[in-house]
Amino acid sequence: MFFSTLILQAGGSTDGSESFFDSPAWKFASLMTRAVLVGLWLALVFWTYKDARRRLEDRLMIGVAVATSLIFPYVGTLFYVILRPPEYLEDVLERELEIKARELEIVGGADHCPACRKPVMADYLICPHCRRRLKTACRNCSRPLDPSWKVCPYCASEVKVTPAKALVAEDELFA
Repeated sequence: MFFSTLILQAGGSTDGSESFFDSPAWKFASLMTRAVLVGLWLALVFWTYKDARRRLEDRLMIGVAVATSLIFPYVGTLFYVILRPPEYLEDVLERELEIKARELEIVGGADHCPACRKPVMADYLICPHCRRRLKTACRNCSRPLDPSWKVCPYCASEVKVTPAKALVAEDELFA
């Protein structure tokens, strides 16, 4: 009873000729609700544009995503969120660069010292920066040998296997 009289009083008349939905308060509330919904729709279109630019390379696909969001309010943005690529272009590029760097590291061999990561030449026996032993020299021709080799590829002499303790002792001499 109380609420019905309150609604009727808000309408301005108690005889029921004017309803609550014709009142200025209702008109203002409905206008503000529409403005907020239109603002939210336009904000979602703008967000779709910004996000698509960070995730898609093709300008046509960016345009399609934005047009879908603009033509189909709320639903277009929802479709874009479902169908968009999972990664940003920057992340994809960074991952590809890391893969290429790892491949170059594997293919290039000892381009960097394993201890200090400074650049070294392939024929260095000792790192000139941190003095770590990189390779051993052939006893016959003095060329650098890879630790996994059993024969020197330059002079065909047998490589004498040096125990790990002897290598540590030699490294300590250079430190």
